[in-house]
Amino acid sequence: MTLVLSEGIAIQTDLFSFFRDRVGEAAEHQRAGVSDRALFYLAQLLTEVGHDEEPTPSGGETLAELHVQAALAPPGQAVTLLKRLGDCSLLLTGFFREQLARRRLSRDYCARMGGGAYQRLERMFPGDDTLAPVFGELAQRYDACAEVIAEVRDEAAVRSDTDAIRLYEEWIRTGSPRVGERLRTLGLLPIRGGGTA
Repeated sequence: MTLVLSEGIAIQTDLFSFFRDRVGEAAEHQRAGVSDRALFYLAQLLTEVGHDEEPTPSGGETLAELHVQAALAPPGQAVTLLKRLGDCSLLLTGFFREQLARRRLSRDYCARMGGGAYQRLERMFPGDDTLAPVFGELAQRYDACAEVIAEVRDEAAVRSDTDAIRLYEEWIRTGSPRVGERLRTLGLLPIRGGGTA
């Protein structure tokens, strides 16, 4: 729901609608090639994080622990654990990137764990034309989905000089063209080793 205040000021009160709009804009801006079903999933995932009082991607468990638990669990429980593994990896890669260094995780590791979890989920729903295609796309387009989430985070986060510095440090670490473009829109020219990005 959107409340319209005087002088045309609008406030979005529905968190899912907010994230659905931001995810759609980020995907269009990046030409991510992600389906509406997958974008819906990403918006729902961000909404769940937005409703958590203390959002943390894995609830204290490592990705490896979730992976092992899913491998040993009966099918019904494995679905829940694999979804959690995929979602936690995707959130770490896209939304909670600063935690990667603190946890000493590489982006590639998270992508392998998350993409693999979504791929296993796709295989667990043969003939299901709703869930299987979404999980399959999340596995195949994992990096694109993570970049969409990262842009949503960045658009909401850059409010101070400290946020701009954090964004610049991310660009130095990753060389991400999306982050470089975001810095340019903030009026900053990312430079590495004497050249421009």
